[in-house]
Amino acid sequence: MLTALMPLKNYHAGFLAKALASMFAQDDPDWRLLAIAESGDLPEFERVLGPALADARVALIANARRGLAGAFNTGMREASTDFVAILLADDLWTPDAVAVLNRSIGRHPDVDFFHSSRRIVDEHDQPVSSVYASRESFTLRDFVVTSPVKHLLCWRRALALSIGGMDESLNSVGPDDFDFPWSMADAGARFRGIDECLYVYRDHRSAFRLTTHLPLNHHKREIERIMIKHGAPPDAIEERLAHAQDAYLRQCLYRSRFDRLMKVGRAPDVWREPYE
Repeated sequence: MLTALMPLKNYHAGFLAKALASMFAQDDPDWRLLAIAESGDLPEFERVLGPALADARVALIANARRGLAGAFNTGMREASTDFVAILLADDLWTPDAVAVLNRSIGRHPDVDFFHSSRRIVDEHDQPVSSVYASRESFTLRDFVVTSPVKHLLCWRRALALSIGGMDESLNSVGPDDFDFPWSMADAGARFRGIDECLYVYRDHRSAFRLTTHLPLNHHKREIERIMIKHGAPPDAIEERLAHAQDAYLRQCLYRSRFDRLMKVGRAPDVWREPYE
């Protein structure tokens, strides 16, 4: 059995409904779901989640920590299963995700961190990419160039908590899918890639999304902080930031907080990543 952790803050009602539906559509019913929201938002999400909360496998809890990383840490502390995983509220798990993960956990008791293949869809659930295969192997040095560990992320809860969980000093960029796997690798976690495509990532502009709505300079600052934390050399950091700005960070709708303020009420330019 495993627990899906779903932080809730800015959300799109339709996407959230589909994310929840993807859990209830699982071939293997042996799962739990913890939705984590700020305490002041609990009444709203009790209403939004509605019937899902009637299922004993689903619970809504208050974030007792700081920010996005704190929500995951709260979920890890509250979960009762040995393994936990991420389902973001605008994404989907494929119907076989729980079955494959539970089977992998049983077959590989020495593994601490599983990560799967993934694909991308748009606002209308239309595929915009092929399947991106999970990496079979990597080294710590690979994290300097890119994060070799991608969704679906599923890890041993006790090991994560033993290193303090996710870094709550980070401000929404990369605490879960960049810094955290790197920190787990630093701690000696054993990783295994899952061939099956278990995660469906949604590239949308229909609602707030961290990749698009946080300003470019915010992304670059947080990436730099993570790389400094892990001892990356300055030239590698500079190269990583330049590559990100020319690639996926072109999705950022704003250059800075000031640029965001200036564009209030105006539709900013939209750039779509050309997925393979």
